[in-house]
Amino acid sequence: MAVAGARFFGGDDIERALLKAFESWTREDINGRFWESEFRRTDWPYTSTNEGPTIRENPGAFISEAGSPRDIYDYGDLMESGIKSYKYESSTSGGVARWHWDATNTSGDEYAQYVHEGTKFISGRPFTDRISDAKFSFRLPVGKALLNKMRVALGELNAN
Repeated sequence: MAVAGARFFGGDDIERALLKAFESWTREDINGRFWESEFRRTDWPYTSTNEGPTIRENPGAFISEAGSPRDIYDYGDLMESGIKSYKYESSTSGGVARWHWDATNTSGDEYAQYVHEGTKFISGRPFTDRISDAKFSFRLPVGKALLNKMRVALGELNAN
């Protein structure tokens, strides 16, 4: 007669390692490189129902007339507001990363919603979609970066 058995242990260590990898990914990969690339992407079609060309407010912009495709960097205020607002919270139920895009326009109004969703005059640029819960994919480079962080974290557990 043969007897076989298996046991799973170290679940708390695995969870801590994965949460550490997630926190590192949101802080280094998302809050750093990812937001920069999303704001400088130029593969979004830009449409406007305004009469005439849209002129960028940034006098230092390489091209003052906003064409299509275009990036949404402009002064960088919107991107910076998100980067500076980054918060990571860890609890017994998991980890959560949050950003608050609170840059204001000349009227003092926050404008992230208008950029993200668009208005009746301009098309939106949903710059957070690639990491949102509904649209996230491990097949995209940003998802592969998270998988790599997790592999490293679990590999470190195995080395100890």
